[in-house]
Amino acid sequence: MSTFSPIIGKSPRFLEVLDMARRVAASSANVLITGESGTGKEVIARLIHDLSARQKKTFVPINCSAIPEPLLESELFGYARGAFTGAHSARQGLFEEADGGTLFLDEIGDLDLHLQAKLLRVLQEKKVKRVGENHYRPLNLRIVSATHNDLEENVVERRFREDLYFRLKVVSIKMPPLRERADDILPLAHHFLDKFLQRYQMPEKKWGRDVDEFLVSRPWSGNVRELENSIERAVVLSPGPEISLKIFQEDIHEKDENLEPIFERLFQVQGRFLSLEELNQAYISFVLKTNRGAREKSSRDLGIDRKTLYRKLHSSLQ
Repeated sequence: MSTFSPIIGKSPRFLEVLDMARRVAASSANVLITGESGTGKEVIARLIHDLSARQKKTFVPINCSAIPEPLLESELFGYARGAFTGAHSARQGLFEEADGGTLFLDEIGDLDLHLQAKLLRVLQEKKVKRVGENHYRPLNLRIVSATHNDLEENVVERRFREDLYFRLKVVSIKMPPLRERADDILPLAHHFLDKFLQRYQMPEKKWGRDVDEFLVSRPWSGNVRELENSIERAVVLSPGPEISLKIFQEDIHEKDENLEPIFERLFQVQGRFLSLEELNQAYISFVLKTNRGAREKSSRDLGIDRKTLYRKLHSSLQ
């Protein structure tokens, strides 16, 4: 049985997620978990596994964007001896490792189209072929996948296979961002405080109401992961038993200071200060280009709705 982080949360949006996870755990249906980075998608994937009949088998997580594309195929499917240079012995892939259990494919939206086709075949035929082999091996596993991308938009733009999308999305769970879970911020913060005090074997520390108010007021664009990192930093840098508000404010100040070299370089290139409107339009164009024109994802990254994005794009063309 796998071990996952304690499930912390009492907000209505998060309770809906937990209810859906418990309901789908009773089946073997594939699950697609969507949401911004840092919202806890893997925590929910592990919860589904641990509540299912597969709980005594293996939970195997893999981040599809963290492994170089040439290596990802052999990681997923395994390989035969001599299949390629350096393959001195046969090795099972992650599909086989998760047989009987659950394979968690994080950042599935970053999977190459070639591998998407192979994944679709595994889902359809419930068997896998190692790289360099000619025979298939039967599989019995559940696929839970996750992404921060808009897969529907990727399907429209032919960057994600529609048939695979529907195979993965038998049940869909959308993780709410932390800014929509205000009731959960302080319980999570105190959980992380206890966690890092124990990890670093430190005596008890605490903070006052001013810190509580500060934590609840923050937008936490990096979601639960950003909150956890902020609490760890405060625990490590606080010399005494009291964690001051200043420690958290310094963290925010350091993040703001990280942008100064960018602004300095921009001034040097342009030879002048850009207006806020020019900066606004330039940044929107950069985000759109980075997201390959995906407007829904770009609007989420910018923290605006699609109508506002369209309006700003329209105004820049006038």
